[in-house]
Parts: sequence; C-alpha cells; structure tokens
Amino acid sequence: MPRPPPPPLTPISIAALACHLLCHFLMDEVIDSWQLRMFSTLSRTGSFTETARHLGLTQSAVSHALRKLEQDLGSKLLYRTGRNLGPTPAGQRLLLCADAVLLQMAKARADLANLDTGFRGTLRLACPSDAARHLLPPVLREFRECFPHFAVLVQPGDGLEPSRLLNELAADLVLAVEPPDPSSLTSCRLFSDHLAFLVSPSHPWSDRLPPDRARLAAAHYLIQDRRAPAFREVESHFLRQGIRLHSTAELPSPDALIELAKLGIGVALAPPWIAAPELACGALIALPIPTLDLARHWAVLHHKDRQLSLAEETFLGLCRSSCLDRETLHS
Repeated sequence: MPRPPPPPLTPISIAALACHLLCHFLMDEVIDSWQLRMFSTLSRTGSFTETARHLGLTQSAVSHALRKLEQDLGSKLLYRTGRNLGPTPAGQRLLLCADAVLLQMAKARADLANLDTGFRGTLRLACPSDAARHLLPPVLREFRECFPHFAVLVQPGDGLEPSRLLNELAADLVLAVEPPDPSSLTSCRLFSDHLAFLVSPSHPWSDRLPPDRARLAAAHYLIQDRRAPAFREVESHFLRQGIRLHSTAELPSPDALIELAKLGIGVALAPPWIAAPELACGALIALPIPTLDLARHWAVLHHKDRQLSLAEETFLGLCRSSCLDRETLHS
C-alpha cells in the first residue's frame, strides 16, 4: 500500500523548521529570541546606545548580551571600524536566520491572536508613490494574511517630512528615505540605494561614456520631485562645478518618468530599482552620476516614544524580509 504524501508546510511548521535548522547548524542549545532581536536591532542601528534605547535596556546590558551570544556561538558577529559597527560574514549569516525566525514567530503570534480574538484595528502608513508601487504590494499581501481583520490606510508621502506626518498624527509609520537628522524618530533601516541617470538605448548618452560638462548642462532631465533632498543635492553638486541644469520636467508618477525615458525624451534621475524590468530587458540603461556617490537610506520611521504594536512590529518584519528577497533594490 503506497504511503500517503507528507502534509504541506504551514507558516507554523516553517517557523519550527527554521528554528530547528538554526539550532542544528549554529549551536547545541536554542538561541533565545531576545538575543536574536537584540542582535538584529544592533546590526541595523550600528549603535549600542540606539539599540539600548529601542529595547529599553542599558548600553552595558546590550554589550554584555552580544559578548554572551558570540561566546555561545563561538564566532565574532560584529566588527568595529572607527565609529562604524557592522556584521562579520558570520554575523550576516546569523542576521538572515534571525530575521526569518523573528518574522515567523511574529506571524505565529499574530495568527494565534486572530484565532482567539479576531484581532482588529487600523494601520496608517505614509509612503512615497514610487515606494508604494514597488515595495508595498508584497508586504501588504502578507500583512493581510497575518491580520485579515485589520484595515490598512496608505497615504502619499511625496514631498512631506516624515517628522511632520508623525507629529500631526497623520500616520503611525512612515516608509521613506531617512532624513538627515532623525533625532526625534526611531529609524529601522531596510536598504540603501543610489540615484542614477536612466536613459534609452537610443539616447546620445547610451555610449556609456561619462557625459562631459556641455552634455550635462544641455540635457533635459526627468525628475519626480524638485523639493526632494536628493535632487537638491544633485543640483548643488553640479552647481559647484559650474554646471546649471537648465531643462527639467517634474513627473510625480514613476511610470510616466520611465516611459518618457524609454522614448528618449529625457534623462531620468532616479534609483535603478524603480525601473528594474526595463533595465533587465535593455529598454533602459543606468549610468552613474559623474563624481557623485549619493546614498539614500530607506527606513520605516516612527516616534521614539511610541511602543510598536504587534501589527506594526509584524509590518516592519515583513518589510525587512521583502527587501532581503529583492536583490534589485541594492543595485
């Protein structure tokens, strides 16, 4: 008599499998979930002080917990270079496992909460239109599976300071580029990107040679928001070299920006990930901005004095997981 096929994996069994594999490959005993959360937070903030504030601990407690975790695992997890703090290769592997385990634990908790109480509420988000189009759909799809009775309200955050949206209680969480001084906010970084020139293969710049001063000044630029700090930084960068960007067209819609660039009507100034399909098939070419390496850090932001709810923590975990799965975001 043939044996019946094994039952399909559920989110709960996936979480159990992840925990089992983590324990099997890294240590003989189970890693405490608090240690995983501490390590995940410390890896992303790069600061003992910020991690201690976020977790409600002392800085020495965080430092002691890291030493204990490294002793238990027998591996150095973080390194210091001056004021910078980052994960070692072993730390990077642990971070991937930690995020997966913490996310599945949050999903399991949410699933049980829904089962017992029919957990209900409203999650209010603010997000720029390009990020809403490319980042939110997979996150919100999984969020709805975790919280089927939750309402999600998303409002555009284009051209608005995250602190203003949070101070005016217009949103609980803001997914946006991290402001230069997020002193009143907690910033949970997701990924970093760089602006580039996106041009059609038929555009004169498609020879991939760095455009000279004359071509930079004469080009017609397609931008999303003239008020955005990134565009102002690019504009100032060229002004310092005596180059004024005379011709610009402001197109808040990323779709319109991409279509005009594909037609060869102008040079789009945007992060490559908003045009990942077009770049992959050769409909657009990404060129670095000469002598400018401007990194933007995308994050989920909220007030420092707010304790996140289970739904908000789950949303944050889903954002992290989605960004880890999308390698094109880091191009």
